[in-house]
Amino acid sequence: MRAVFFDMGGTLVQSEGTVDACRPAVLEAIERDFGRRWWAEPLYDADIRRPPKDEPHRQETSRWLAEWLSANGEVLTTDEVERLRSDFARPLPLAYTLTPGAAEALRWCKQRHLAVVVVTNTISRGDDQVRRDFVRFDLTGAIDHVVTSYSTGWEKPHPATFERALACAGVTAAETCMVGDDLDADVIGPQRLGIRAVWKCSADPPPETATSADATIASLLELPSVLGTWLAQDARRR
Repeated sequence: MRAVFFDMGGTLVQSEGTVDACRPAVLEAIERDFGRRWWAEPLYDADIRRPPKDEPHRQETSRWLAEWLSANGEVLTTDEVERLRSDFARPLPLAYTLTPGAAEALRWCKQRHLAVVVVTNTISRGDDQVRRDFVRFDLTGAIDHVVTSYSTGWEKPHPATFERALACAGVTAAETCMVGDDLDADVIGPQRLGIRAVWKCSADPPPETATSADATIASLLELPSVLGTWLAQDARRR
């Protein structure tokens, strides 16, 4: 094993409380760039995603924004749509914190010279914007690459997202494992490419479907033990 991929939301970070902490900053950014617009709040609340039926994981956020606005009587230029997209791409607010064991797991991987890649589905935030979140967590040195669905144009579990992460890390699927809390996106998807998968599942006991994962953990505090076992097995095979 030479690389570990981590999902972000629900795996590395969590939100405290039920209030939508992102809303005020996004609406403030839209008002700053476009003035007070009637469509700002409805757009924030809307599910703009319209992937083709034959490509359900295709992501075209800018086109979706333009189509939603057009359907509601608002036409923006390409540059304005991009500015609007960036208004949605706010840093994570302070209500978002690291999950238990996240910092320790990331640093454990780096201490063992494993490439660490954050592989996350996002609507409007690109690779560089997500990477900035880890400045607040003082973890930029523990992460080698960030691969977002927005920047890739495909959401997990589409293979393009994992293939891009493999290329960034310079590793093969057999040299990699994925850690995440979504069974379809973070376990079944990468496994189709030959990537080992660790499912972070808080259910106790885990549902029967957990057996499809190569390992199941309740929190990232357990991850070093799992990865340490795999590294030891790999060393014995050599």
